[in-house]
Amino acid sequence: MSRFTLAPDGEIQARASRIEALLRAVCDDDERPWFVSNDASLYDVCSLETDEIVRRVKTHYGTTLQASDVGLPIWQLVDRLEVEK
Repeated sequence: MSRFTLAPDGEIQARASRIEALLRAVCDDDERPWFVSNDASLYDVCSLETDEIVRRVKTHYGTTLQASDVGLPIWQLVDRLEVEK
């Protein structure tokens, strides 16, 4: 039996705990996704405006994102946040 894959998620799986922490910090409880692909950005998984996403990341991580950072694939964003710690 072949495994059905919605979309590639290897990069997400490699960073699962860090991505889960980011999603808990940014997304409201009722918006947390059940699947995140390698290509997904925060815009794809929550309905918040850019300013609110930037504020929540600043509150949780102490890092100020640029609007362009919010559009990065989530796995790239968590790598960037790790470097800026």
